[in-house]
Amino acid sequence: MADATGVPGWDDYFLGIAEAVSRRAQCTRRRVGAVLVHERRIIATGYNGAASGRPSCLEGACPRGALDYDQVPGLGDYDRPGTPGFCIAIHAEVNALLFSTRDTKGSVAYITDPPCPGCRKALAAAGIRRAVWPEGDLDAAGLLDWSRG
Repeated sequence: MADATGVPGWDDYFLGIAEAVSRRAQCTRRRVGAVLVHERRIIATGYNGAASGRPSCLEGACPRGALDYDQVPGLGDYDRPGTPGFCIAIHAEVNALLFSTRDTKGSVAYITDPPCPGCRKALAAAGIRRAVWPEGDLDAAGLLDWSRG
């Protein structure tokens, strides 16, 4: 939300940058962007896609990329090699953690979509104090509170 002068608040500002980062994603089903911020300074960005230098979903390398949501829902069979729902992509949050220019402890992750359980665990392990996406957020404890969905 913008203030009286029209300047966006910090969450909106960094979510907007995450949205821009998502445009680089190499997935035919969902483009996700992530921005890691420490003390209001960006320390890393990431988007979902195949490992660097490997064929991408856009090149037909991902079995999941050829299927629509009626055939394979959201995260169904995502991490099960050999299944039609298997995905070759590394999630945006993990890519941002891998390419961070500094220690991520105490940072905030801004993401275009809610983090999946695996990314929630990775963010918590990296010391992220808060994850924010357009419809919500989780603090450090909430990242590992599975009652919150």
